[in-house]
Amino acid sequence: MGCGHRKHASFHLGADKAPEIGYFNLGVDVERDAMRLIFLGLLAMVSFALDAVAEKRIALVIGNSAYETTGWALSNPTNDAELMSIALESVGFEVHQLLDADRNQMEEAFQDHADRLKDAGEDAVGFFFYAGHGAQHRGLNYLVSTDARLRSAADLMRQPKLDLLMDYLDYAGNETNFIVLDACRNNPLPPSMRSAPQGLASSQKVRGTLIAYSTAPGMVAEDGEGRNNSSYTTSLAALITQPGYSVETMFRVVATRVEDLTEGFQIPWTESGLRGEADFCFAGCDLRGENDLETEALAEAVSSNDPMILEVFLDLFPETKHRSFVESQKRQLEIERSAAQEIADAKAANEAVRELFGVDQLISEMISPWQDEPIQITARLGMETRILEGDPAFAKLEDALFVFFEEGSSTLSEQARSHLDLYLQYTAKSHILEAGPKSLAIVASCSPDEPSIEICQERAFGVEQYLREKGLYETAILQSENWGSIRQLSAGDSGIDANELNRYAAIMLLSR
Repeated sequence: MGCGHRKHASFHLGADKAPEIGYFNLGVDVERDAMRLIFLGLLAMVSFALDAVAEKRIALVIGNSAYETTGWALSNPTNDAELMSIALESVGFEVHQLLDADRNQMEEAFQDHADRLKDAGEDAVGFFFYAGHGAQHRGLNYLVSTDARLRSAADLMRQPKLDLLMDYLDYAGNETNFIVLDACRNNPLPPSMRSAPQGLASSQKVRGTLIAYSTAPGMVAEDGEGRNNSSYTTSLAALITQPGYSVETMFRVVATRVEDLTEGFQIPWTESGLRGEADFCFAGCDLRGENDLETEALAEAVSSNDPMILEVFLDLFPETKHRSFVESQKRQLEIERSAAQEIADAKAANEAVRELFGVDQLISEMISPWQDEPIQITARLGMETRILEGDPAFAKLEDALFVFFEEGSSTLSEQARSHLDLYLQYTAKSHILEAGPKSLAIVASCSPDEPSIEICQERAFGVEQYLREKGLYETAILQSENWGSIRQLSAGDSGIDANELNRYAAIMLLSR
């Protein structure tokens, strides 16, 4: 999930640490063909097969990132929910996903999940995954919705309770359930509750259920710094698709990996009330030789956190049913590692062209001087990681303009006004003529250390007002988007301060 208010995730992965695959330590300069041979050699040692799934498997996955309260926005939960959804689907679950949910949506989803399990019968296997803010009060655990306004303990007590989910599972009557909580443990509670225990409390209702916490009760979870997913979700998604692990063993291995990744800071915890003599294995319990080399390859490739190894996996298994999962992971990793390189490439390209033509300034630099600014490049890359693939609203992301503000201010600087004038003249007007009304949107953000969410809205409205004063006609802007929508961005490996990056209003060109 990632505790975004502690420290926003950055994309720096550490160039001094090469990814490990089995017994091999591969540097980033290894040629692809050589890596392919090493990967094949490793996979020749082990092979597993996925058992046929007999029982009905049903999952509810919730990820909350876009909290309405200033300073509560989280970087990773929706990404974690997407990753777990794909992993669960690959082991036979029917997955129902809910992102950035309010209280009513969450509680309705609990009931719908129970109804589906009840209809599927007592042999059905249920799985619930939650990433987002979580808190405890008087021994009860609460999963915090995005519309939460926590001014007192009474406000927290109106949030969705874990016990409510457990009551619904009792009603469903199925024999086996899994609850995984990758929830933040040091939430920004109101002052009246700051002395309350941190994190989530141990649950007493576990018969027929395994509850897995991303860290021990009362402890704090890591932020997933340096990655687009939390350490816990990354480890769980990699192992859940690998056969030969009983669930108890799998969660022990997940805990070991997370402890290693966080250098002992985060210690995952499980409470198991599972019954019966037979082991339960998400990807099958049998180790049967060469029939499912692909499954082991997938686990190794995903846990490597190296886009080249993921590409090799796709080369080796072009017909894999896990393609969307692998491509999603590969794309995230490529974006995470690209900010500093994109900045360097843009600078080098312009220098080369200026030298070739013997000029001091290019026309492109005159009409869009922001294009190769490091903060603009970083913002575009950061926004790309916050956008679902194929979303037509952001198909022209490369032509977006980000206007940045001083802390606590919505006043346009002289440079911002100059950039807006050029953007309107050379980019926005021609786009609107081609795409028509409602083909432009304004989204905004405020940094976690700013006092009020209203400052985000003021930034969006300030940019809109300036554009209208310069002749932009009213229906050009999609009003449903122009409400200071918060889209927290990661600074990646750019070296730019994340707070500075997130004080922006961005003009996005929409495809129609």
